[in-house]
Amino acid sequence: PRNYRRSDDRIKEDINDRLTDSHYLDASDIEVEVNDSEVILTGTVCSRYAKRLAEDIAEDVSGVTHLENRISVNQ
Repeated sequence: PRNYRRSDDRIKEDINDRLTDSHYLDASDIEVEVNDSEVILTGTVCSRYAKRLAEDIAEDVSGVTHLENRISVNQ
């Protein structure tokens, strides 16, 4: 619908749910911040695959206009 925009809280909740539900990702050290539909992911994961997967999951959420992935890979 025209001028419809999801709230930041709904976007954040949806991203957190999807990250938590992923069977291929341990999201326990990932933090999600949403401001004006722009998402910042921070924290650590165990591999580059997990970092990309977290980004892909967050990008697929309805309402996300921009995503910045600041997750670092813990080696």
